[in-house]
Amino acid sequence: MNERHDEPGSRGTGRATSVARRFPGTDMPLWLMFGLVGLGLPRTVLADLDVVAPESGLLYYVLALVPFAVWLAVAVVRDSRQPFLDFLVLGILYGLSLLLVHQMLWDVGPSLGDHPPASAVDFADRFDPAWREIALRAYTSGIAMVIGIGTGLTAGVVAVGAQAWRSRRSRRTERGGASR
Repeated sequence: MNERHDEPGSRGTGRATSVARRFPGTDMPLWLMFGLVGLGLPRTVLADLDVVAPESGLLYYVLALVPFAVWLAVAVVRDSRQPFLDFLVLGILYGLSLLLVHQMLWDVGPSLGDHPPASAVDFADRFDPAWREIALRAYTSGIAMVIGIGTGLTAGVVAVGAQAWRSRRSRRTERGGASR
């Protein structure tokens, strides 16, 4: 029942192998990896453009929390040979997507470049005026990566726990069935 025909190099039906190409270094299909990264982008873009202000109401919280609820749901239900690594890579990609969006929208309208976090301003104030913008961008890029990697680590721990629970439950079921 747990046979996988979508493994690289498998000779299954061929249908799953062509559709479920894996993201390099992971057990996660490309479509799933990019889909999960993409779920968080609307909030990032809308917040950076000041269309939806951070912590401004229901829409912001839906845009901010639903993607991570989906990540956790995938972590709980999806079987993987390397669940922690899958979500760590996902978190790195998500952090890179945040970094890219922040940098691309830095000077667009009322964006992050006009309203950087106070902690980034405090950090940049320690530098010469010529280096201030580079320090601001570096600081916000670091925050983006910490958010992405932290989210990936959290989902990875949940995925490992869920997989251990499923494995333990499966062994119990096999032992219970064998004794009858």
